[in-house]
Amino acid sequence: MSLHITKIDIRNFRSARNLSLSTGRLAVLVGKNDSGKSNVLRALNLFFNSRTMPDDALDFEVDHCVFNSPTKRAKEISIKLEIELPETYKATNGDFVVWERRWRSEGLVYDEYSGQRRVAGPRGGTKLDTVEIPKKSNAHALLRNINFVYVPAIKDLEYFSELRASIYDIIAEVADREFRVSSQEFEKSISHQLEDLTNHITASLGFRSRLALPKDLSHIFESLDFLSEGLDISLDARGDGIKARHIPLILKFMADKKRGLQVRGAQPHTFIWGYEEPENNLELSSCVELADQFWGFIDHGVSQIILTTHSPVFYNLHRKQEEGDGLISCHHIFREADEAGTKQVTELGDLDDRMGTTALFAPMVTELEDRVRRQEQARTEVEQLAQANRRKIFVEGDSDKLIIEKALIVFANERAAEIDVETKVGAGINYVIDMLHSWRSRAKHHPELPKAAGLLDRDAEAQSALKRWNDVSDNIKSAKCFMLPTPPHLFPVLKAGFKVPVVLECLYDKEAWNWADNRGHLKARNFRSVIPDELFGQIVNDETKLDDHLHEDWAIFVKMEFDQAGKGPIARHFANKADDDFRARMPFLEKRIAEIVAYLFPEDVQEPGGDPAQPEDGAKQ
Repeated sequence: MSLHITKIDIRNFRSARNLSLSTGRLAVLVGKNDSGKSNVLRALNLFFNSRTMPDDALDFEVDHCVFNSPTKRAKEISIKLEIELPETYKATNGDFVVWERRWRSEGLVYDEYSGQRRVAGPRGGTKLDTVEIPKKSNAHALLRNINFVYVPAIKDLEYFSELRASIYDIIAEVADREFRVSSQEFEKSISHQLEDLTNHITASLGFRSRLALPKDLSHIFESLDFLSEGLDISLDARGDGIKARHIPLILKFMADKKRGLQVRGAQPHTFIWGYEEPENNLELSSCVELADQFWGFIDHGVSQIILTTHSPVFYNLHRKQEEGDGLISCHHIFREADEAGTKQVTELGDLDDRMGTTALFAPMVTELEDRVRRQEQARTEVEQLAQANRRKIFVEGDSDKLIIEKALIVFANERAAEIDVETKVGAGINYVIDMLHSWRSRAKHHPELPKAAGLLDRDAEAQSALKRWNDVSDNIKSAKCFMLPTPPHLFPVLKAGFKVPVVLECLYDKEAWNWADNRGHLKARNFRSVIPDELFGQIVNDETKLDDHLHEDWAIFVKMEFDQAGKGPIARHFANKADDDFRARMPFLEKRIAEIVAYLFPEDVQEPGGDPAQPEDGAKQ
């Protein structure tokens, strides 16, 4: 693990009169406009790069806090950091380093650091002992190799030009010899084309002249472009959101390349980003992807990211971690009413109260974030699955996969080997719909992609999801949704008014439910959810009993349900049955399987079967 900043103390820098915060590996600073969030990043940029902004040196008269008016000492800016050291450095140099720098009107006047070791105190707890870092310690080089990268809120064309120019420095280091050879070949080509001009210059002026590339090619790299494949659209012509998504990828590339230059035994480079308002110009889905990307970068090329934001997506990042895990920290930066300078709080409860509308919207955005993350994961999975170029059926879980694979063998044996049944742990309805959505999206750009089907339970939520999907004619061109059929043994249950949801386990007959009950795989159902309201009222008022309204042939389907642990054993029990036995016990699956296969292989039939969105006769829900 690389080193990282664990605490920041800022005194008298801009609006920060007295600001202190303990930062995680991904630190999120939230607050209103002009509250001082950006000044934390500018202070870090001053500390590491001697500049407040990428192009601005310290202007003490402007950058010194106006609220600081000492009477007996000179005005001074102080920035102090606590930096956690990697484990291999702690034995000699302490657990962490305290590094302080101070500036006065004449410039930097103090720059010292020392190690600190946590030791047991005399009465319990811990105390800190100062450790003098040896002159020959590698910790000095480790601290010098901290690369703080500041990304401003306004990411204009000038910023992108400078960013692209900085790629040259990395390339020149990484591929110095190869780069020189390529440059020389380019020079020769130019010289050949302009040979007449150089000959005229030589004849006229009396000395030989040749053309050469400049030693520093960074200005050429400022014009470096990224073209969209196929359309050759320049990055400069793309929207601000697309440009913004390039920034962390370019920075990560440069960090990885620079680390790759490390000679054996040299002290590693540490990359810390100070990122202002990464959500600028991004819609919600891109914000979610970028937030996850930042989190994925931590300890994979980037040691720490400290960012400012107004977006609930980034504010919500602290909800990603387990309670007590300090990898992500969220801080509210605010200014006291008397404007005595910027201060901050880190307690999340207080943070939620103070953040007002941002905190109010955050839980609402969480559901949207989850949907975006699911869809992005589905897109990735579909890209991998599509490589096989096979028909797919997406189902809600492992039990569904076992039964549908068996049903394909029994009822569509000639096509079973050409169809993959796909699911994952905890899949559910969202998984099926997300995979269909991603499959359809891919098919729009790859019309040769085989068709895919989704198969859902027959409950109210599934019926609504199926209708929303299949009612869009463009969707079912390449991905269609189906539902499980209602088995005949449930017809009398539903006709009696009991609202039993038709899930996979309802396809098993009474004999199978008794088999499962004898093995402890069933549990009592919360029958309030399935009993008609009028009957429930009568039962509550002791006017009747539930058993008086149940028939022994189907009472078990109303009173019991499968527990989670029992779903796998009953599915395996049925999937292992002989084909003829399976066919005899689940004949109602044949029609549904035929409909799905007809959709996946339209060349086999002229007209597919009935509309899967409609329940069978007798199945009233």
